[in-house]
Amino acid sequence: MNIYVSRGNWYEFGGGRTRSALYGIWDVQQMTIDGVVRPALLDDKDRWRRMVFDFVNSVSVQGMDENSKGYKCSIDLKGKSLTLTKSSDDKWKANFALAQPAKDQLVLDGTMDQHKIHAEMKLFDLKQFTLINRGFHWISEYPFQK
Repeated sequence: MNIYVSRGNWYEFGGGRTRSALYGIWDVQQMTIDGVVRPALLDDKDRWRRMVFDFVNSVSVQGMDENSKGYKCSIDLKGKSLTLTKSSDDKWKANFALAQPAKDQLVLDGTMDQHKIHAEMKLFDLKQFTLINRGFHWISEYPFQK
């Protein structure tokens, strides 16, 4: 029974699941709201720090204060569009035109909460995470012992 449940979890939540078409952590390099450039200031409650696409139908938008908001998302790469909705409000919707000038670049243009949003993002290299580039160690030597 444990093997059966573990196998199901692997395909639903683990490495065997279907990934988002935009899978990865996207760092927001530049963002404008209603045509005003928003610099990356920690006290800006409206500016995004990053977007995380992990599961197929959801995305997390992380603000400058590191708090995340989860949204349902629909990605149409052929139609070059991204639609966000909230689980708590069926009437709420944000629509974006999606452009990917390079494999590691993403540009969103659209409307969210009656504001025009333009966001330019760069894909974060997951190999920068120590656990991935160094591997797992039961005993961590200096400087990794924390």
